[in-house]
Amino acid sequence: MTSIPYAQPGMAARDVSDTFTSAEIFNSAIPHPVTEDFPVAADVALLALSVVGLAASGLSLAMATVLYVPGSKASGRLVFSAVGTADDTITIGATVYTMKAAPTTVAGKVKIGATAAETASNLIAAINGGAGSGSLYGSATTPHPDVVARTDAAGIVGIVAKAVGAAGNAIATTEAGTATAFVNTLLVGGADQVGVAALGITTAPVVDTDAAQRVAIYRAGNFNPDALNWDASFDTDAKREAAFRDAPTPTNILVRKRL
Repeated sequence: MTSIPYAQPGMAARDVSDTFTSAEIFNSAIPHPVTEDFPVAADVALLALSVVGLAASGLSLAMATVLYVPGSKASGRLVFSAVGTADDTITIGATVYTMKAAPTTVAGKVKIGATAAETASNLIAAINGGAGSGSLYGSATTPHPDVVARTDAAGIVGIVAKAVGAAGNAIATTEAGTATAFVNTLLVGGADQVGVAALGITTAPVVDTDAAQRVAIYRAGNFNPDALNWDASFDTDAKREAAFRDAPTPTNILVRKRL
């Protein structure tokens, strides 16, 4: 019996199994567990035994590609140099926050704290919809639709786009007051995902339809690379062998046969 040579838990590793015959899909001595169904977008067709991963949206399967660079979220920083003054404003995207000595029910009103760090903390709560509704910020305030906030340091608010991608770089950040300053007028550092990282292998074909579908995928096992369906970018044996290296837990798929 051949066992999977785990390099690290959940990580793909090199194959030490016997050579496959041309008719074999996988070495039956090694388990090939199937995971729950994954979504496939409308108008997408996939063959059975296709090497797939999550598309840039992170919501549906697509053919995996050799070139893969993960996307990143845009971010920015707001620095409080003092506690702030009533009617100072902070604008993130289309949402305006206004400093007040005591907030009411009005949305976007934020209580001025006893220290710069406290005012920053109150703003973070308002942006995220955290604890303090009605006391630290107006009770009609809803969480910001496009960003979340965090404490980067005392008196410094980190702003991070909710979605991965370059679109976050268009979120404007401005302020009007004497105690606050954004480092940039737009969030920066957002980047789109390039390519699709290999995650698993489809167990069944998906026919192109006008509606979204679901398909189960293999997440582990020892597969014959010649039996799988690959994106054209996997054009060498070496690229196919490396397809699942560094795959996220619980993927542990081996695709190399001994010559």
